[in-house]
Amino acid sequence: MPNLLGMSASGLNCLSGILIIDRMRTSGIEVRDLLISWLVLGFCFALVLFHTLSLNGFVIALTALGAGFICHELSHKFVAQKLGLQAEFRLWQTGLIIALACAFISLYSPIGFLFAAPGAVYILSYTPRREGGLISLAGPTANIVLAFIFYAVARYGSGFAVDIGGYGVIINLFLAAFNLLPIPPLDGSKIFAWNVPLWVVMMVIAAGLLVFFMA
Repeated sequence: MPNLLGMSASGLNCLSGILIIDRMRTSGIEVRDLLISWLVLGFCFALVLFHTLSLNGFVIALTALGAGFICHELSHKFVAQKLGLQAEFRLWQTGLIIALACAFISLYSPIGFLFAAPGAVYILSYTPRREGGLISLAGPTANIVLAFIFYAVARYGSGFAVDIGGYGVIINLFLAAFNLLPIPPLDGSKIFAWNVPLWVVMMVIAAGLLVFFMA
């Protein structure tokens, strides 16, 4: 989810090693934070979902959840930069520690639970309601698109790819529906404040698809 409150100017001006990848400005710090968050989330999700750390479970988590997390955050960043704003992902150490704690607790609990708040895309400068809504909309939209890609993998793939595809569908639809809840600081709160009919359409699509594929 994007942090539309902004961060200090020095937080972005001191970035070193700026990279440009297909017109998207990034940095070594951002790549590092995304990589750490991705690996920690994959590890935690594998423990919660499978109650053990198997190689197959770790790969499923890194692929299904990792793709959803990375694409969700980079979609926020891409739209923000297209709107002329500076945007960088930063991990939240406390959120990752909480996620690890939840994951280890789930090993001894019959019901797995994972609270994961690995970080956010921080935007430098005030963001008007429309722009904030568009930036927030990008994340859940990316997850819905990914869900269809994983569905194709599950339907037309074979072997281990089918498992990855199946988990990818549910995980990404859940991420979309959860982030669309109109509760700050989730994406849904900014979309709802900007365009209620659009929020309703997105929530119906995400929640409807999630219920359909879980039935």
